[in-house]
Amino acid sequence: MTDVLLCLGGLALCMFGLYRWGTLCADRHGAGQQYVHRFAFCLGAALIVLAPATARAVEGTFALPGLPMLAGDLLRIAAVACMGLVTARSVQRQLVTAGSTLLALVLLFSAARIQHSAGELFVDTGHRPFLVAYDTIITLYPAWHAAALCRAALHRSRRADGALRIGLRLLCAGAAAGLVWTAWGFDDIRLALFTGRQTDGEDAVSAVLGLLCAALLIAGGSTAAWSALRHWWWSYRTYRALAPLWSALHRRFPEIALLGPRRGLAEIAPRALRFALYRRVIEIHDGMLLVRPHLEGPSLTGPDSAAAARAASILAALDRAALGPPATDFAPPLLGDGAAIGTDAEAARLAPISRAFAQLTRPGPPTASV
Repeated sequence: MTDVLLCLGGLALCMFGLYRWGTLCADRHGAGQQYVHRFAFCLGAALIVLAPATARAVEGTFALPGLPMLAGDLLRIAAVACMGLVTARSVQRQLVTAGSTLLALVLLFSAARIQHSAGELFVDTGHRPFLVAYDTIITLYPAWHAAALCRAALHRSRRADGALRIGLRLLCAGAAAGLVWTAWGFDDIRLALFTGRQTDGEDAVSAVLGLLCAALLIAGGSTAAWSALRHWWWSYRTYRALAPLWSALHRRFPEIALLGPRRGLAEIAPRALRFALYRRVIEIHDGMLLVRPHLEGPSLTGPDSAAAARAASILAALDRAALGPPATDFAPPLLGDGAAIGTDAEAARLAPISRAFAQLTRPGPPTASV
């Protein structure tokens, strides 16, 4: 169970880190946002490496006792360093401290001469101080950064409001969870001091605390992306809502399609979705220009026209367009000028009409014959 929890959590963190890295390549964010994806990727990789099954596989492949522990701890220290860079302390000083800590861990690991037996790591009595120093650094360095982050986030949250305040409180909660997680490491110091033994990989409690800490920190550090995520979800729902009206116009006038529709993940990517929504609004207006001569009466004029009435008028006009050219040159005004009010506003106005259009064209339940 621990293996599954750590591997799934680690993969999720790595995927989130890669996604955030991809968004940062196109957009610029604050310094705090720049370290979120690095923290997620490093911690996700650490959790995967420290999973007991992964640790056993790595040791069996390289025949170097404690290698998964060292690799996982180095990745975890790198993640903690990225978390510490969110605070207002000197970046250069923190980088020097992180580099010194990583070097000290490698030197202490080499000096401890860790051995492996019966699924456990151990050292000789003369090398216990090196293992104790190693575990002490692994415990105190993250605790130092977590305490600093908790203090800074709590102080700033008192002067913030809205989403920023929520994000800072989440950062504070994540740092508190990190303190509990690091406190769990004092048991490793005790084991190293009195028995010379070291657990190989993470246990279930440590895995849960690590994932909880990561989830809270990532949620708090990603508040700048919340509004973008809400807009993406609105764009996706609106894009799908416009499909019935667009499909009917496209079937009658295939020439309105500017490009072929994208499929799969390419359709819902943030940039592709924004362009697809803009294109769909334009194509609907192009279709309305063609169906305009077949509209009868001023049923589409006035801001108080119901969406159902507009949809019914469009449906009737499409039916008349299939029969041939209009008998008169009368052409009522269109739904509106999308260029004047913006794509989002026009898409929001077209969406209820498209939903009503879908209701009108949906086949009803069969009636029972008498």
